[in-house]
Amino acid sequence: DAETSLTLQIGIRKEPNAAFDHTKVKIQVFFYDTVEDKDVKLTDADVNYEWLTSKHDWTDTNPEILSVSYLRPKTKGGSSEAALSAAAASVRPPGKGRAAKMSSSAEGARRYLGYRILVYYDDKLQAVQAEPARLLQLFPPSESGSSP
Repeated sequence: DAETSLTLQIGIRKEPNAAFDHTKVKIQVFFYDTVEDKDVKLTDADVNYEWLTSKHDWTDTNPEILSVSYLRPKTKGGSSEAALSAAAASVRPPGKGRAAKMSSSAEGARRYLGYRILVYYDDKLQAVQAEPARLLQLFPPSESGSSP
C-alpha cells in the first residue's frame, strides 16, 4: 500500500570504558525528498522512531538499536493535495478577470532521496552519516546539537 517504505536500523555503541550519561545523547535522523526531480527538501512523508533494544542506556558495550521508518503512501488517483490545490486555483469566481494564485503548498511530486544521521553527546557532534553523501554538502551538520 506504500509508494515508498523503508526502515533504517541505527546501531549506536559507546566507547569501551568511557564515562557515559545516556541523558546527554541526542540522535537526529532527517529524510530528504526530491521535488519535481530537482529541488531537495526535508521530507513530508510519515517518519516514525522506535528503540529495538529494551533499555537504551548504554550500560554495556553492546550497541543500542534505533529503528527509523519512512513511509510515503501512494496517492489516490487524482485526489492528491497538489491536484486539488491546482484545481481550486483554476476556478474563477464570478466577476473576476483572472484565476486565483496557486497555493504555495502544492509543491509537486516528491520522491525519496536519502537521509542524514547526526549523533550528539553533551551537545557536541560525535558522528555523521548520510546517503547519498552529497546531503552533507547541501545540509552541513551543526557542531552543536542545540541549534536547529
